[in-house]
Amino acid sequence: MKIATLTHTYPRFTDDINAPFVEKLMERIASLGNEVSVLTAFDPAWRRMPEDHNVDLDTYKYIWPDSLHILGYSRTIEGNVRFRKRVLALSPFLFAGAYRSFLRRVKRTKPDIIHAHWILPNGFIAGQVAKATGIPLLIQLHGSDVFTAEKNPLFRAMARSAGRNASYILSPSPDLTRRLGNIGVDTGKIGFIPNTVETDFADHVSDEHVVALKKKLNVPDGDTVILAMGRMVYVKGFDYLLDSFREIAACHKDVTLVLAGGGVLYEDMKRRAGELGISDRVRMPGAVMRDEVPVYFRMADIFTVPSIRHESGAVDGLPVVVPEAMAAGLPVVASDLSGIPTLIKENKTGKLVPERSSKALAEALDFFLKHPDERKRIGGRSRKVIERYTNYDTVAGFISQLYAQMAQNDFSPSKAAQFEIGFE
Repeated sequence: MKIATLTHTYPRFTDDINAPFVEKLMERIASLGNEVSVLTAFDPAWRRMPEDHNVDLDTYKYIWPDSLHILGYSRTIEGNVRFRKRVLALSPFLFAGAYRSFLRRVKRTKPDIIHAHWILPNGFIAGQVAKATGIPLLIQLHGSDVFTAEKNPLFRAMARSAGRNASYILSPSPDLTRRLGNIGVDTGKIGFIPNTVETDFADHVSDEHVVALKKKLNVPDGDTVILAMGRMVYVKGFDYLLDSFREIAACHKDVTLVLAGGGVLYEDMKRRAGELGISDRVRMPGAVMRDEVPVYFRMADIFTVPSIRHESGAVDGLPVVVPEAMAAGLPVVASDLSGIPTLIKENKTGKLVPERSSKALAEALDFFLKHPDERKRIGGRSRKVIERYTNYDTVAGFISQLYAQMAQNDFSPSKAAQFEIGFE
């Protein structure tokens, strides 16, 4: 089938950390025999070459000079909780530029299906194109788009418009589905799809790679490594993790916390570790390039995701690091929040704790520190979930099946295939 894809964020160069999940999914869908084109917003850092992808990849410009192309690519929402000041001023230019370019592309390529990533801005823009051309539209949610849709009456209206024009919507989280329903989007059109990962995500990492990384980070030989990874923004809840690790560090002398990622709160987190007196037990390497990420997961013994719902309403949907940790065979200690419980099941693939509870987080981490056999058992079960259900091959196959259903004249959301995960 022919698929036209619209996004505003896509890896700009090899190993870019911006939306690799979008690229991997669309590349895998293309590898199944679909003819996939992808249109994304231009960025001054764009360095893609024809030989580094198997989709028809192009960018659109929406403003002059090029240096003003600052929307998307993790720069639109400051700290994941508030819009940057220039965003609202530039947004009309992005919407207009994307609409013109995508409509022209769709008319030229005549796709069977339009696939938009994020309900805003792309679902709204693609919805207008779908309405103008009569081509079925699939919208895939990722989390920050729903937060955007909640922020003001105009954005809520645009999200509702996108929902009306979509044939179907995929969500990684029941929480995101509920929130869209609260602003007037028909939840009967929304089905579940998990964020996913390559099954062999970390299989290629050698012991030598792990030893080299431990040396680079100065992790003592024999230490158990607790890993957390993500951009240093409010919704990640890393300050609660640091509070809980103070308790862990007092009880366990051979444990190191690796808190990997860069962002607006990096210096705050570093300062917080110092105030808690645990700087010597915490490693904060900053932003990690994509090719390094699997090495961090192979180095770790336990992975933790202390996500929170910010006062603004911002929250992660289903962080991609969750299936990555599972693919690496790690037990996951995570907040019982948003889409996380779709993959993390108590004592099956990890442990769930209340958000903002440093005490509960410390107790769950302490359990895995004291029970290495349980770490191995639960980590093994997590890996099997990825192998059997939550990997790019399975998800791409499911979406390809959904495309075929949507292309039928008699398609209705009630007939759509449903994605299911087993936790045997």
